[in-house]
Amino acid sequence: MKLSELLADNKTVLCDGAFATFYSKLTGNSERRCELENINNPEIVKRIHTQYINAGAKIIRTNTFSANTAILNISQDELIKVIKQGYMLARECAGENAVVCADISAIYTNDDHDKNPDAEYRAIIDAFIECGADSFILETLPSIDIIAYPIEYIKSKKPDADIYLSFAIMPDGFTRSGVSLNSLLDSIVKYKDKLCVVGLNCGCGPTQIQRHAVQFNDFIKSNTKLYTAVLPNSGYPYLERRRIAFSPNTEHFVDEIARLIPNNINILGGCCGTEPEHIKLLSEKLNGNISFEKIEIKETKKSSPAPFSSRIANSDFVIAAELDPPYGTDLNKLINGANLLKEAGADIVTISDSPLGQVKMEPVLCSARIHRECEIDALPHICCRDRNINALRSVLLGAHSEGIRAVLAVTGDHIAESDRGVVKPVFNISSTQFMTIISEMNKEVFADSPILIGGAFNPDLKYAKSQLKRLEKKMECGATFFLTQPVYSAENIDVIEEARSLGAKMLVGIMPLVSYRNASFLNNEVPGINIPQDIIERFSPNMTREESSAVGTEIAIELAKTYMTHADGFYFMTPFNRAEIVCDVINALPLKN
Repeated sequence: MKLSELLADNKTVLCDGAFATFYSKLTGNSERRCELENINNPEIVKRIHTQYINAGAKIIRTNTFSANTAILNISQDELIKVIKQGYMLARECAGENAVVCADISAIYTNDDHDKNPDAEYRAIIDAFIECGADSFILETLPSIDIIAYPIEYIKSKKPDADIYLSFAIMPDGFTRSGVSLNSLLDSIVKYKDKLCVVGLNCGCGPTQIQRHAVQFNDFIKSNTKLYTAVLPNSGYPYLERRRIAFSPNTEHFVDEIARLIPNNINILGGCCGTEPEHIKLLSEKLNGNISFEKIEIKETKKSSPAPFSSRIANSDFVIAAELDPPYGTDLNKLINGANLLKEAGADIVTISDSPLGQVKMEPVLCSARIHRECEIDALPHICCRDRNINALRSVLLGAHSEGIRAVLAVTGDHIAESDRGVVKPVFNISSTQFMTIISEMNKEVFADSPILIGGAFNPDLKYAKSQLKRLEKKMECGATFFLTQPVYSAENIDVIEEARSLGAKMLVGIMPLVSYRNASFLNNEVPGINIPQDIIERFSPNMTREESSAVGTEIAIELAKTYMTHADGFYFMTPFNRAEIVCDVINALPLKN
C-alpha cells in the first residue's frame, strides 16, 4: 500500500517516532550510527520497527535517515547495502499493517564544495526503487532548495511515487538556515504537483510547534491538495552520561500533540526523543473522544513605518549622515553630533560597525541611544565578520525592540594580518545571505513593522560591471537602498544612474575632506576611495585648520550640487565626527522637500 492510498479517506493516521534516540536508549550506545545496524544487528532494527507498529503507527520510516557516505564514513557500495537492507527490514516488519517510507535526509557538502551530492542521491534513490519503494520521505529539511534535485530524480525514475517532505522549524518560526515558515509555504506551492505530503518535524517540542503547525496546515489545505503532517520532538534534549537524552514526558507530549487533532492534520507522530509509548498513548487519544477546540491563528496588525522608511518608499530625497562610534564608552560627542545633524535636516544617522576591523562601540547600542535621546531614526551598519547566524538574528531582535527600523547589511572588512591568530573572523554568511535572513524575519518576527534593508555600493568605474551585478543580487535578497563609497568627481554619475534604473534607491556618498594630509591618507591608504589629484591640490600642507575645513566644505558642496539630480539622497560621512562640517554642507544645499 502506498502513502496516498493510506491517506485517501482524509482521516488522521499515526507515523512512528524517533529511531536514533530510541535505539540509543535501548542499547546505551550513542556513538554508533544506528543505520549501520541494518547490517550488523538487524534484530534490533526489527525490534524497534515492530514496537512502533504494535503501538499503532501506520507509517514507518526506514532506518536510513543519516545513511550517506559522509556521515557513515563508508564507501558507496557499503552504503547501498545499508540502504537496501534497511528497506527490506522495514518492509518485513510492516507486512500489510503499515506503509513503509524510504527515509532520505539532505546531504550537506563542505564549504570548499568538495563534491556534488547529486550522484549519491541517485545511488540512494535507485537502491530504494530496486527494493520496490514507492513512498519516500525527505525529512528534517532547512529549505526545499537543498532537496530539489532528489524530488526531480524520484519523479523521473518513478512518476507515480509518493513524496513526503518534512521541514525542521525552530520555535521562532525559522529553519536553522534562516528560512521563514512563510517562505517555506511559498516554495512548497511551486512543487505541489510533485508531492503527496508536506509537514513539520524536529526543531520544536509539542507545545511550541502548535502555532506553526496550524499556520502550515491552514495554508496547505487552502492552496493545495496535499496532505499534512506534524512530528515534533518530545521536548528539549539534555546530556546524560555523554548520551543525548530526553525527559520522560510521555503524557505531556500526547496531551499537547492531541490538541492538533481537531485541525485535521493528516499525519501525527514524533521525532527526537519520542518512543513507542508516545505513539501508543497518542493512538488511544486519537480513537477516543477529543474535547479540544480547533486552534485558530490571530492576524498580526501592522504598525506605521518609521519616517526614514516612509520617505524611501515615497521616493523623497533623503539625507543620511554617518557618525563614527567611539573607541571608549563616552557617547556625549556622538549624541551632540546627532542633535546637530537632526537640526540641519538629516533624516537618519548611520553608525559604522568597527571599520577596518578596529574595535569600537557596538553600532546597534549606539543607534539605540541616538534613536531614544535624539528622537531621530538611526541606521546601524551590521557586518557578518564578527557574528554567526544566531548572533546576527539576535542582534536584529534587539535592534527592533529599540525602535531600529533600518540596517545596513555588510560583509565587513577583513581582520588585519597582524591580528590573525589572535582575532578570528567569523564570516559565517555574506551580506547577501544576511539580507535574506532579514527579509525572512520581516515576514515573520517583524511582520507588523519590517526592517528596511540597505546595502553598500562602490561606484568606481573599474568595478562597475561586477558592482552592478552584485547590486542586483542584493536587491533580490531584499535590499532597497544603497549607500555608496564617497565620490570626488562626476565620473561616477553614469554608474549611479544605471543602478537607479534597476530600481535601487541610491544615496550618494559625500565625505568632506579636512586637510591635505587627510586627503592624501584617504587616497593612498583606505580601500575603495579614489581622490583626483586636482582635488588634493586644492589643499596645502601649510593651511590652517579653518582654511582646510573651508576648502573641504566647498568641495563637498560642489560635489553634492553635481549629483543632486542623479541621486535619491545623500550619505554624508562626517570627518572625525565633526558634525558641524556636514551641517554646513546640508545648509548650503536646497535639499528639503
